[in-house]
Amino acid sequence: MKSLRNPMVFGLFCVSAFCAPAQNADKTASSTETPVPSYTLEFGKPQKTGLGEGGTAMSGLHVCDEDGTVFLEIRDNQSNGMGLMALYSLDRAGQLIRFSPGHLPGYTDEISHPVRFFASETRVVALVYASPVKTSLSDSPPDHQVELALIYDRKGTLQKAVRLPDDGLQVRTVGLYESGNLLAIGADNRDHSARLLVVDESGRTIREIRLADDDYNLSKNAKQDQMLSSVIRNKSGALEMMQIVPHGQNLLLIPVFTRQPIIEVNEYGIVRVYPLQIPDGFFLGELLSLGKRDWSFETSGGGFKEPKENEEPPKMFLIKPGPVLDFDPSDGSVLRKIEKSADDSRVVLVCEQDREYTALTTDRTDGGLEVLKASIPR
Repeated sequence: MKSLRNPMVFGLFCVSAFCAPAQNADKTASSTETPVPSYTLEFGKPQKTGLGEGGTAMSGLHVCDEDGTVFLEIRDNQSNGMGLMALYSLDRAGQLIRFSPGHLPGYTDEISHPVRFFASETRVVALVYASPVKTSLSDSPPDHQVELALIYDRKGTLQKAVRLPDDGLQVRTVGLYESGNLLAIGADNRDHSARLLVVDESGRTIREIRLADDDYNLSKNAKQDQMLSSVIRNKSGALEMMQIVPHGQNLLLIPVFTRQPIIEVNEYGIVRVYPLQIPDGFFLGELLSLGKRDWSFETSGGGFKEPKENEEPPKMFLIKPGPVLDFDPSDGSVLRKIEKSADDSRVVLVCEQDREYTALTTDRTDGGLEVLKASIPR
């Protein structure tokens, strides 16, 4: 039975530091850098939402769409006491939509919460684990679980449940091309290396995308820069936190909590690689926005690090939130730095649009989820 992996679940009251599988950041002295514009966010009065209650917990994963809609997982009062996270969208007007599969024919009702999720302009995809209904003695054991990609429209209506192929890997995250084909990224069961499968909506593997030739940057004598080898080998376990976001007709692969480059892929292979100039001592965090001229990311003071030869990566690292950095995607340079004030250390930044930042926090009295807004000069 596959474990119900739930990466980085934390209470909103303790987001200033939390743990995840991997390793501490190097304490490397920062080199002399050209100063960039710096801003401090000053949030206005919090606005109530219809989510949350005493003991509210939110997943460490969130997605912000181009129109400012936030997708997040939160434990709600419809979880039937199972403690499962539910996937919601929260638009700029405060409208909430819950993405719930209900009963899936052919599967038991013991469906996991979304392990990862993906959102485009028209559809939302959630990766879940489910147990097929046993119909004969020759079927798999009742605790056997399979991976499903649940495809919804933006109004929360389930359109299709796609059973992802095993193909010798454990799927860690999924994305959706404009064509309707899925991108499933997983770790090979033999050596845990990264594999990318393009899958149609019937669950059939169309092709496997190769990030590089067999000898690219993997040989000890390779002369090229080791830009992609860490992503391919996945020795640090960073594949667990790979985020997929739409980028036109293509998809961006964002290795969160690493210092690795962002990779753009179409349905046939790599289109482009974006090496961002992340300051020493910091790792890439969650994406806040993806504009034409700048990409906005949270950063952290800890992350996944490639282990040395014959070295096992430590089991935990402490994530201390760093500043928000806006990068120029054309050359990877830092355009501006944005920080929260000390009084707002408890809030979770989830989105940026037109220099307006959206954050979430919980009411200290009733645990209800609240939204805060702050802006910086354009």
